[in-house]
Amino acid sequence: MDRKKNLAILEDDPAILEIFKRVLRNDAEVYTCGSVADFENILSKTEMDLFVIDLALGDKKDGLQVIQELRASDKYKSTPIIVVTAHAFHSDENNAVAAGANRFLRKPVENIVLLHTVKDLLSLE
Repeated sequence: MDRKKNLAILEDDPAILEIFKRVLRNDAEVYTCGSVADFENILSKTEMDLFVIDLALGDKKDGLQVIQELRASDKYKSTPIIVVTAHAFHSDENNAVAAGANRFLRKPVENIVLLHTVKDLLSLE
């Protein structure tokens, strides 16, 4: 049997983190990260197949910086990245895509849209 795909969510809002985990846990092994430090710690132990990243993290780095670092690494240069953010300006979307995001979803995102986007990028549909 194939292993479940590993998915890391980087989101500083605990309520959103829990909702996303519940929506996605049947289709992937979900690792929740409330901070960049949590995210970096999990990446040091587990290889990921997809990332869901918020842009505004209230942390030492923002989501764009995290995406740029992932894309600069050999390991994650082509791993799918979904940005889910309340930043609704077209410039935010353009910046996220330029940094390496595969998809850009605006909050509030419908659970079914997030699930289908993850399944599409992981080729589970």
